[in-house]
Amino acid sequence: MSKKPDSFLGWLGRQVGFVNKAIKTDVTKPQEEQSKQPEVVYRADNVEEVPHPADPNLVLRRTTTDEVIREQDAKQQRSQE
Repeated sequence: MSKKPDSFLGWLGRQVGFVNKAIKTDVTKPQEEQSKQPEVVYRADNVEEVPHPADPNLVLRRTTTDEVIREQDAKQQRSQE
């Protein structure tokens, strides 16, 4: 069974829901409580491009990302010691 395409009223209902949630969200909370993402200490992005050996019109691209991150809980434990 295929999914029915979204109607205008369905879209409008979602938009009302998004606005309703935004109104109810407490923005006075400190930023640390809202997001528990790790702190990025170091980040290096490398991109390597070489032509394809069989077809020079194609380009082979390799992208690597090196990151060193610090978890928030470990940072708080160090400050307490």
